[in-house]
Amino acid sequence: MAFVKKSYNEIRDAILAQITRGIVNEEHIHEIYRTRYKLDNTPVKSIVKVEGIMNGARHTFREGVDYKLSGDMLEWLPNGNKPDDKTPFYVNYIFGAPSGITDINPGSVTRTIVEAISREIEFLYEQLNKVYLAGFIDTASGSALDLVVSLLGISRKPPEHATGKVTFGRSTDPAEVQVNREAHFYDGKAIYELNSLPIKSIIKVEGPVSGSSYIFQRDIDYIVVNRGIEWLVEGKKPDYNTIFYVDYIAYEQIKIPAGSRVSTYSPTPQEAKVFVTTEERVLEKISEGVWEADVPVRALTPGTAGNVYAGMITVMPQPLMGVEYVINRGDILSGTEAESDEDLRARAKHALEVAGKATLTSLEAGVRGVEGVTCVLIEDMPDGVPGIVKIVVDGGDEDEIKKVIEDIRAAGVRVEFLRPKPVYLDLSLTVVLGREVEPSEVEREIEGKVRGYISSLKIGEDVIYSRIIGAALSVNGVYDVGEVIIKAYRRDGEMVTSTKANIEISSEERATARTINVLVKTSGGKA
Repeated sequence: MAFVKKSYNEIRDAILAQITRGIVNEEHIHEIYRTRYKLDNTPVKSIVKVEGIMNGARHTFREGVDYKLSGDMLEWLPNGNKPDDKTPFYVNYIFGAPSGITDINPGSVTRTIVEAISREIEFLYEQLNKVYLAGFIDTASGSALDLVVSLLGISRKPPEHATGKVTFGRSTDPAEVQVNREAHFYDGKAIYELNSLPIKSIIKVEGPVSGSSYIFQRDIDYIVVNRGIEWLVEGKKPDYNTIFYVDYIAYEQIKIPAGSRVSTYSPTPQEAKVFVTTEERVLEKISEGVWEADVPVRALTPGTAGNVYAGMITVMPQPLMGVEYVINRGDILSGTEAESDEDLRARAKHALEVAGKATLTSLEAGVRGVEGVTCVLIEDMPDGVPGIVKIVVDGGDEDEIKKVIEDIRAAGVRVEFLRPKPVYLDLSLTVVLGREVEPSEVEREIEGKVRGYISSLKIGEDVIYSRIIGAALSVNGVYDVGEVIIKAYRRDGEMVTSTKANIEISSEERATARTINVLVKTSGGKA
């Protein structure tokens, strides 16, 4: 028999019955062709309760409807409910033995003691129930679910750190450094890289030609390339296996070391989102007087708490020598939370399907198992051509995804792997508030609700106009939503504006919220 949790009232009543009234939970096995069951203790005065299993679930049977007392026997009535065949049922009844305890009214000593004990037993039942549920994939949660799915060789995906790029730069040329007689060994190569970079100008190149010292001419004997000089085929060159010297002016090299920290601005330092550079880069000249370097960064805080929008990273907690500014010109929104119980459960249930291979289900389950993958969409025969499968995947390592696809796909089937094309959304909402509502707090909450809705959309899911209104109306204090304007931008330059219609998203696209502006009015109509 499966474990069945008992409520406080059931525990209390059972103890009181046993103390004052007689027998509790006397067990009998029901047989489908038997109608009478003799009770062990006689003479029986009355039956208090009968419990058992009916249709696989626990059930309390009713006296006079399902059963009756017949002498010292329990008799099942022909038209009443009965326990399942070969299952136990339990009878509470009073028999003729006298009891010395008679006062069980609320407030009595006996009842107070029993109620205190019943509370503790209820707590133990609750703990036992949690232990029981922790053993099944559909009811286990948290660490218990981790242990259950580990039997299938599956582990929960950890939270992912947001990664992206920030731009370090300066709006003036770096200091100049003059280098004299930098020696290079001529061995016939066309290009020779100079030691101090970046180069501003070459002053002189000198070396032996036919045994005599010679000053080489720019654009006749050599040209200046990005990292040094290149000898021209038709020009003069130093004698083979000799030393030539270069005098030049270089700019001071400004490095962005790996491990440098940048952050968003916040009046409270604890609320600032901090990022760290993952590679070393050097400022390069972009245009006249502008030097920049795009450097990959990683959020220190894992999960969505590290996500930021374009333009939010502007602070260098420890300024770098020669760097005048830092900014992220694009959104950094790749941070994801740890895999939820629901997603882990679904992935575990498909674990055996992956072993089958060569099916769309196994392909989807395999790709979802790649660390960092947040969303998958699969289309069979996208253009009506047999043997072609299109899979669009957001997140995860590209090489690892391709490897999983190759391992699972059926022979002769071509799988087209794509990344979703972002559709950037700029939203403007006009909302009407009650008079006693703080506008700034409501604005932030509305923005969070709307962003949350759009972030929940999967690949290929349309942006539903009414869902945006619903998200705004779900915020306490919002009386009405007056107007919603949605502008959708695609990478090909197409822009769609909607004031009442949904934004359609193709199977290769995914909606991403960029800016959300909330205009607040009071219920009286004044801004």
